[in-house]
Amino acid sequence: MGAMLAATLIVDFHMNWSRVVLIYSGILALWGLFLWVRKSNPSPGYLGALAIAEGVFLVQGISGLIAVITANGAHDRPHDPLHYLYGVVLVLTLPAAYFFGDGGRERRDSLIFGLAALFIIGIAIRGITTGAGPS
Repeated sequence: MGAMLAATLIVDFHMNWSRVVLIYSGILALWGLFLWVRKSNPSPGYLGALAIAEGVFLVQGISGLIAVITANGAHDRPHDPLHYLYGVVLVLTLPAAYFFGDGGRERRDSLIFGLAALFIIGIAIRGITTGAGPS
């Protein structure tokens, strides 16, 4: 009974943490696009917020891995295998944006990070829709 409860709790955490991913990514998208419109490079505060975002995404990924390992059955697993791909893409998007840009030193990096955060919102929404248990 205890293992089943733990598995259910981690699945619930994973599902609810997706809201944190969405809200935080929305803030980062608006912030990055605002910096770009103002013709500003990413500020140190914004770069720090991006680093925190990567931690938020890693928590989501790790909780998802734990949920899969401790799954009690089909109801604790995503109904679409694409869910796993979306999780990997979520974690890799910001590092890719960092290396695609100039490490946060140019104005265009504000745009790249802002657009990456918008992309992450889309990926998170797709992750939510593909992970909601058996259909």
